[in-house]
Amino acid sequence: MRVVGQNEQAARYAGIDPAKTIIVAMAISGALAGLMGVNEIMGAHQRLLVAFTGGFGFVGIAVALMGRNHPLGVCLAALLFGALYQGGAELAFEMRAISREMVVVIQGLIILFCGALENMFRPWIASLFARRKAA
Repeated sequence: MRVVGQNEQAARYAGIDPAKTIIVAMAISGALAGLMGVNEIMGAHQRLLVAFTGGFGFVGIAVALMGRNHPLGVCLAALLFGALYQGGAELAFEMRAISREMVVVIQGLIILFCGALENMFRPWIASLFARRKAA
C-alpha cells in the first residue's frame, strides 16, 4: 500500500497492481468502520439509533491529522482525544458551567495549535539545527 501511495508507476513496474491494492485498502478500511459501528450499536446502546455516529468522523480525521498518519502518532492522538472526550463528559457532569461544546472548542484549539501551526516554528528549528551542525 505504501508503494502504491508513494509512486504508482514504480509500483506497477515492481509488479504490484495499483487498482487491486486500492480496492483491498478500501475494503479493509470499510470493514474496520463497520466494526466500529457494530461495537457502538451492540455494545454501548444495544439498539439502533438515528445518527449514532455523531462526531466520530470529525474526531477520526483529527486524530489521523494529529498523528501524521503514523501508527504511534495516531495511537497517542487517539489517547489524547479519548481522554479529552471522556474527561470533558465527566467535567460537564460535575460542573454545570462547563458544557459539552467547550470540549469541542478545546479539541478545535488543539488541532489548530498542534496541526495548523506546525510550519510556524519549522524555519526557526531548521536554522537552529543547521547552526548546530555547522559548529
